[in-house]
Amino acid sequence: MSIIVGIRNLILRILFRIMRPMIFLMDPEQAHYSMKRIGVFLGSNFITRSFTSLLYDYGHKSLNIKVDGIDYRNPIGLSAGFDKDGELTKIYPSLGMGLAELGSITGEICPGNPGKRLFRMVKSKAIVVWYGLNNMGAEKLSARLSGQDFGRLRVGINAALSNMSSEFDLDSSINDYLKTMTLFKDIGDYYTVNISCPNTQEGEPFVDKDKLDALLTAINKEIRPIANKPIYVKLAADMSVPEINTIVDACMEHGMEGVVCTNLAKPEFNTEHRPEEYPTTKGLLPKGKGAMSGLPLQRISTNVVRHVYRRTRGKLTIIGVGGIFSARDAYEKITSGASLCHMITTMIFDGPQNISEINRGLVKLLKADGFSSIAEAVGSRNPLPADVNTEKLKLVQSA
Repeated sequence: MSIIVGIRNLILRILFRIMRPMIFLMDPEQAHYSMKRIGVFLGSNFITRSFTSLLYDYGHKSLNIKVDGIDYRNPIGLSAGFDKDGELTKIYPSLGMGLAELGSITGEICPGNPGKRLFRMVKSKAIVVWYGLNNMGAEKLSARLSGQDFGRLRVGINAALSNMSSEFDLDSSINDYLKTMTLFKDIGDYYTVNISCPNTQEGEPFVDKDKLDALLTAINKEIRPIANKPIYVKLAADMSVPEINTIVDACMEHGMEGVVCTNLAKPEFNTEHRPEEYPTTKGLLPKGKGAMSGLPLQRISTNVVRHVYRRTRGKLTIIGVGGIFSARDAYEKITSGASLCHMITTMIFDGPQNISEINRGLVKLLKADGFSSIAEAVGSRNPLPADVNTEKLKLVQSA
């Protein structure tokens, strides 16, 4: 069966490579919306969903994983930022995804940033994003998705601060997060608290320890009693190790279930891309604006996954995001400590068939390492440091 799927994926990859130059002639944002319209149509009825499954889906029992009490058919899913208004949930399982994160969703309707907001960096294999959290708002979106059966798909709700003003107010900002999370208390399987979007007017205020403590305290007080689902916090890609430690330690202190590593990469802190491709050098984007997904994020996000896993001794769930183009890329994040993986850019550059190709490759990599499940592979190449207290106990017992 795997051989047949491999041949199928090879044919689809060739077809996509023929089509890609025509897709890349389109404005990136218009291409995005065009692909979404196709996805909405394919997910609209049983016949088109079944046909799409025949072309793209792949499953294997070794890919099944339970994370924080939730069963996932595989660890590969869609990152927040692609399906901001949750329009494609019916087609994702047919493409082979185990999960999808919707949003980011804000308490208020957000039109996003003005002007051109999406750019391709073909040589760098990256997408530059300057959307600014455009979405229809939590009220309208929750009303539309209420009662929807997501079937095999596990759905994350990415809550972010409304991008409406450059002036920050702590109480109103916290209430903005709480509004979204409250409205989605019965929708989706987990929350992601997005404190790290690089494309907002207010910046990233909740990377500050005191502000983050206030936010997480409010979430525990207001959301935990009404929503029985895991809560993860999304980290920025450009933080120093002490900054990462501060946020991760706060997540542990407040009982958050995990973290998402990481958000987009800012060009001024990144050496993994070709600067001449960045749209600011061509006058297409104001200096200091936008951030990158894709290959420039790959090494950075994996290093953050590795560090967080060791810092928390594997006690926090990690969702690895950034630069996943192959099964080996996903497996590196998994063996570094990630239980689940998100991606977007590979579908733009390599085609949607790459989802099943990554899952198929993961099965082979698991088998090669002698593992029967994804859970066994998590953190397997990132040994935890010795626990100081355990070592002291051993010394006392041996004395």
